[in-house]
Amino acid sequence: MVTNLPAKARAIWAKAMMAKEPEEKLELLKQFYSSFPKHKATERLEVQIKRQIKKLEEEIENKKKKHGKVINIWNVKKEGDIQITVIGEIYDVIDFFEDIIGLKINQFEVYSRPQVGTLKINSVLLQMLLCPFDKTIGAEKQKRFSNLLYNADLLLIILPKNNYINYLGELIEWLHEYNIVLNIRMKEVKIERTSVGGIRIVGRSKFVSEEEIKNFLREYHINNGIVRISIGTTLEDLEAIIFGQISKPAIILYDDEKQKIDIKNILMDICFLNKFFEKKLFLDKILEILGIIRVYTRGKDGIIAERPILVERGKMVIDVAKIIHKEMAENFLYAKLIRNGNEIKVGKYFPLEDGDIIEIRSR
Repeated sequence: MVTNLPAKARAIWAKAMMAKEPEEKLELLKQFYSSFPKHKATERLEVQIKRQIKKLEEEIENKKKKHGKVINIWNVKKEGDIQITVIGEIYDVIDFFEDIIGLKINQFEVYSRPQVGTLKINSVLLQMLLCPFDKTIGAEKQKRFSNLLYNADLLLIILPKNNYINYLGELIEWLHEYNIVLNIRMKEVKIERTSVGGIRIVGRSKFVSEEEIKNFLREYHINNGIVRISIGTTLEDLEAIIFGQISKPAIILYDDEKQKIDIKNILMDICFLNKFFEKKLFLDKILEILGIIRVYTRGKDGIIAERPILVERGKMVIDVAKIIHKEMAENFLYAKLIRNGNEIKVGKYFPLEDGDIIEIRSR
């Protein structure tokens, strides 16, 4: 449900989001927390704001102690094509890394530094981060692993053999503490702020009109921006994004069909995969969930690049040209496209499909 915050609270939040200095943002967040009534609809928001306040306080304190920037080793930069955080009980995630990735893991090192592995499937590089969620490791150590969630393109959740329903419920609550929700319904809700141009809406919702969306955003002093929505978007979804909620797509790995059936009764649209998956099927699921395709480039010498370029489904030839080089896109003439063994000549706005091979010609 929408929180229905008073106008004063929304105005303070807008100032907090514009604040540049951590100290100013911290003070405004404290004012914001005090400015709205506490009830059922604001319970999750209260938790989120408390955590943001605590995080800012820690950052400011650390900065004073270190007299400079604090480097967080647990914030792992994305490398490779896709970053995946592997979540499960400690022994389950270690077994996954050793069996699937082939990386030997020292359990005691898991708590002192991030464990990162690479899985290559059909020339696509998957960067895998080991992220145990396990009551046996203690609250402070568990907190470290929350940093591994934010840069991830996808969460891979390994169900335990026993008490898996309770485990998943506790995991979802843990994610909520850090303002992360599983992307169950695959709703696309994004707000890209701009300095001018008013509010432009891309997409359509069956639950809320364009005018309702614009009025709602203006209440939070958002007057310019590009808002991307899908058919299932609600005002609650938009408000969650405004308050910093992050939506992460996920795959759940299960042992047997009973686990899958039981969890589907709770999370109807979540993606499932058997633990004993084929790697090609695993990659296909990832690409499907993330909505991306593989496009291979071919040079004038006829050599096809081993690694593909990953782009969003629906992109066109010119989009790949821009990724390769700005001048190539600006001087684009045409492209040769190979699909299913057939070669055709196409223009810049020709839509691409997974597995396409293109040779771009420019002036």
